[in-house]
Amino acid sequence: MLTTVEAEIDVAGNVRLLEPLVLRKTSRAIVTVLDDKLLAILESSRLPDELRHSIDEIEAQIKEKQDL
Repeated sequence: MLTTVEAEIDVAGNVRLLEPLVLRKTSRAIVTVLDDKLLAILESSRLPDELRHSIDEIEAQIKEKQDL
């Protein structure tokens, strides 16, 4: 399963998560560094809340597709 959380990275490479993250075991991560221009583009093109699906809805859709 993929989980995405927002974080800040200082110039020394220290990562600080900006939201809580609960993991069941030690995990690996891939870090993607966004420059200010790209971050502004991503923030300006977010889906409206009414078009976003909850995690439960997404998982139900995945299960439905797997059961076909």
